Amino acid sequence: MRLRVFLLPLCLMGCVEPMVSDFNGSSVKIVEDFGARTPTPATVAEAQRICGKVGKTSEYASTRNLQNYQTEYLFLCL
Repeated sequence: MRLRVFLLPLCLMGCVEPMVSDFNGSSVKIVEDFGARTPTPATVAEAQRICGKVGKTSEYASTRNLQNYQTEYLFLCL
């Protein structure tokens, strides 16, 4: 039983989509559950898609750990 409880969060890690938490035309913040120090390819693609809406490209700037095992990535739109 304990093993199943431990493995559940690990199984869910691959199922989580990046979520845009803030966008102001100059930067975009994207949150991932169980994030790492560097953004995943899905997060980079989402940042590129959002910045592309205003005719810009995204550039990774920083990472910030949030509560509840979430990680926020900041991308600049240049």
